[in-house]
Amino acid sequence: MRDDHRDLNDAKILFIRLSSLGDLILTLPTLKAIKGRYPQAHVTWLVQDALQDVLSGNPYLDEIIPVDLLSVTDKYATPKTWLRGGGRLFRNLGKAYRIFRKRKFDVVLEFQALFKSGIFASLNRGAERYGFKNARELSHLFLNHPIFVRDKSRHAVENYLQFARHFGCPTEEVEFPIYIPPEDEHYIEQLLLQEGIKPGDFTVFVSATARWQSKFWEQEAFARLCDELVRRYGAKLIFSGLPSEVDYLQGIREMMREHALIMAGRTTIKQFLALIRRSRLYVGVDSGSMHAAAAFRVPAIALFGPSNPSWIGPYGQEQGIVKVDLPCSPCNRRECSDRSCMLMITPEMVLEKVEELTPVLL
Repeated sequence: MRDDHRDLNDAKILFIRLSSLGDLILTLPTLKAIKGRYPQAHVTWLVQDALQDVLSGNPYLDEIIPVDLLSVTDKYATPKTWLRGGGRLFRNLGKAYRIFRKRKFDVVLEFQALFKSGIFASLNRGAERYGFKNARELSHLFLNHPIFVRDKSRHAVENYLQFARHFGCPTEEVEFPIYIPPEDEHYIEQLLLQEGIKPGDFTVFVSATARWQSKFWEQEAFARLCDELVRRYGAKLIFSGLPSEVDYLQGIREMMREHALIMAGRTTIKQFLALIRRSRLYVGVDSGSMHAAAAFRVPAIALFGPSNPSWIGPYGQEQGIVKVDLPCSPCNRRECSDRSCMLMITPEMVLEKVEELTPVLL
């Protein structure tokens, strides 16, 4: 911890982490560390509007500024999405600039490390703008304090906590503050009861989809795995995802002999988070759901192929990672015609991890 740190009490601080679900969650320990050390600081978070409920109600956050941006990097993006996304970006830059002129932030912490997030940071001309000096897309050029190094051999949480340590904040205890209203917790409990799932049941949250096409596992493999979870452990299976992914999830369920509940499109973000927190086990691909499970300390078994678990795995749960060692993995490619790193993972490999965790789970 630095002894000559800048005092942030009474400072107006802007966090820039626009997306995605998992990355917002991984930044929360830094929020808690800074606000815990400097309770008089006023902390604002610039975030994509569709994800603002991940942050709403957070006791360590004073204000949220939502921006209406389109994702142009996920598997559903098209050339039309790029054109619409560019137009929205320019409109929201104007909106943000007007807000920033009124707020006059003293310190900007730029976690996203992309060109678009760097532009948002640069609009705060009078602020100290901190971020990664080895950021992508030349985004470090928009900063006047590009002093941190993003090292993918260590977890993203540890990389983000550099910001807190720079300002003298204790980071020994890593916590992920996520607020879920009691009414949303109650809604999930009642809905599950209606579906025959009681509080004491061995509920398994299954995440079969991701933003990257290269992270997908075979539907048939998921079906075999889930059937075996029911047979061996009496598991109550819950599939979730985006509303647009319901057909894909139904395809898995149709291959199964056992029952599974599909919750995609049936919850708000808060209810979705309540559903994960209510689960006893997470099983699935590398996704935002996985990071939510790890944040709630739900045991996670995560299938990894193109992404690097050292950088982006379930925090503190390295024992739950399932992967096949190949020369090309991790490649960090969003699309792949081969996907051997994922397709070589077998249901038996995943079940072996479940068996290792059963003393904790059951």
